[in-house]
Amino acid sequence: MSLTSKLATVFILLLTMYAAPAAAQETVAPDSVRTLREINRGPKRALLWAAIPGGGQVYNKAWWKVPLVYSGLLGVIAVADYNQTQYSRFVTALEARCLGDGNVVIVPNATCIVKENEFPEDLVSSQALVNARNGANRNRQTAYFGIIAVYVLQAVEAFTDAHLRDFDISDDLSIRLAPVASPEGWAGAGLVVPLGSGRRRELERERVATLSR
Repeated sequence: MSLTSKLATVFILLLTMYAAPAAAQETVAPDSVRTLREINRGPKRALLWAAIPGGGQVYNKAWWKVPLVYSGLLGVIAVADYNQTQYSRFVTALEARCLGDGNVVIVPNATCIVKENEFPEDLVSSQALVNARNGANRNRQTAYFGIIAVYVLQAVEAFTDAHLRDFDISDDLSIRLAPVASPEGWAGAGLVVPLGSGRRRELERERVATLSR
């Protein structure tokens, strides 16, 4: 089994373990009352769930994003695995030519016997092998950074998605002239768009209070 297949199996098992508690938490008894904390998605909790790739998306109930997370993650892992294999091939060929790993040229001597390798010397020069080795090394290091980048991005996306779900946008998006206070304390007039009237949160509180009676 390749490295990519093993990592994919581990990720799927971990996602299954974390998804099971999430499904259990969403099961509410008919006679129970959900609180505002249960209704709203907590950004900090989503960030904690994002410790497992796709966990934050599961917490936010954005199931359709989970395949995207794993596609990106497994994609860069596959690239890293491929370049690691290529790097090992080129280093092995260089060592067979008594050139070490290609970083330091070693003059062949009695302790090193030149052996045949998969790259015939009359077709592939030693310098070409060194260049190919360097290219594979750069690509695998870039892929490793890509793995970290995808991991961080999926966590940021889960945090942002949970935060925006709780962002209150008024139903009234009309633009009107209203008093505006500047940070320096000056007052004036300006165009105002009511993006956060608090009406949505107030309706949620009223709904929970009604169910609690």
